[in-house]
This record gives sequence, C-alpha cells and structure tokens, in this order.
Amino acid sequence: MVELVVLAVLGIVGLAAAVLVGMAVLLVHVVLWVVLLPFRILFKLLWLPVWLALGAVGLVLGTVALPLLLIVGVGALLFALTAALVGVLLPALPFVLLGLLVWAVLRRPRPVTL
Repeated sequence: MVELVVLAVLGIVGLAAAVLVGMAVLLVHVVLWVVLLPFRILFKLLWLPVWLALGAVGLVLGTVALPLLLIVGVGALLFALTAALVGVLLPALPFVLLGLLVWAVLRRPRPVTL
C-alpha cells in the first residue's frame, strides 16, 4: 500500500514539474512575442505591396480564367446530361424497335388516290 502512495506522490511531483516547465516556456514565449511584435508589424507592412501586387495578378488571371472555366463547365454539364439521357433510354431500345416492327407489319396501307 505504501508503494501506491509513493507512486502517487511521484506522479504528482512529475506533473508539478511539467507545469513549472510549461509555465516557464509560456513566459518566455509571451516575452519574445511582445518584444518581437514591432518587428513583425514592420515586416507585415513591408510585405504589403507584394501581397497587393500578387492579389492584383490573381484578380486579373481570375477574370481571364473564369469565363473559360464556365464554358468548360457548361460543356461538361451538357455532356453529362446527354450521357444520362442515353443511359436511361438505351435499355428501352429493343421494345421501341419491337413496337415499330409490329406497327409496320399490322398497319393498313392507305389507298392511292389519283
């Protein structure tokens, strides 16, 4: 029983040590973040023209590519609809041909009028 108590105390001490190390790392992280914040803001402001230029290039390429993509998309949609229609009607083809054959055999020819 004493061994379990010692093991529990060792676990608690280990967790306390982990908390202390974690708090120290968090404190260093916060201090470095606050100290380096002006440099981060400066670098963001220096990169702002590059980001704006890349955004403009992306906008131009997007306005060129969007109509092409829409044309391709509409073509693919029409192809898919045609394929679906053929897929639905193809199994009925033997029955349609049989009906046309029966109609051709059983129809009455019209008399020729002069």
